[in-house]
Amino acid sequence: MSFPRLLLPMLIATLPLSAQVRERAVQKTPTTVTVTGVVRDASGAPIAGAIVHSGTYHSNPNGTVADGKYSLDLPAGRPVLVSVDDFAYDSVTVTFTPTKTANSLDIQMTAPRPALTVKLSNGDTHVLDLGTSQFGYYVPLSGYVRFDNANLCKPDGSAFAPSKNDIARIVGPATSVNFSACCTRGPVMTATVVMKSGDQSPVYFNDSCFGSEVDFIGRERSTGQWMYFNFANIAEIDFP
Repeated sequence: MSFPRLLLPMLIATLPLSAQVRERAVQKTPTTVTVTGVVRDASGAPIAGAIVHSGTYHSNPNGTVADGKYSLDLPAGRPVLVSVDDFAYDSVTVTFTPTKTANSLDIQMTAPRPALTVKLSNGDTHVLDLGTSQFGYYVPLSGYVRFDNANLCKPDGSAFAPSKNDIARIVGPATSVNFSACCTRGPVMTATVVMKSGDQSPVYFNDSCFGSEVDFIGRERSTGQWMYFNFANIAEIDFP
């Protein structure tokens, strides 16, 4: 196909302009949208430490900050599934279509997981997530050894390893005593355990017989921080 000689310069002159128009059109159509919002509990209070994600798109790997805010880049113009995970709540997934004007999404987590209460001898009270809570003892230069079961000894000298899910209450503070039926090496820490079955008995912490500090460990519900409590400082633990 041929063009008249006079039309060729006009046609050539318009080509760069058309390319610029197409380039501007592409630039004005974003492929992702930055979505922001707040993760809250059933009362409307912000949740710290929640992880917001959608497929391969993730918010801050450390989770939401203290005010529950998050920021997440998502594909623009199509429905996506946005999920929120938190140690203290059942996960939540919602459908959202991000656009230039629809870029805000608050998410509410309404199904808290079981929690327990630790009351200290100084009057402080802490609410811990049951799932992350464990009995532990400290090994110098190695860190904590943790278990979902308590490593105890009964007054008759028999081993007793109840699950945290079977205990109703531990009453302290634990004190150091000499009790050869459970420890022939020296003093051992003792407290009282009340089971959900109704059984109640003084118990002795086997790990303390070897000189280890015996602690209760878990993540605090309000902050997500790991807490470490020495049984010598615990007045009571109330399990759900």
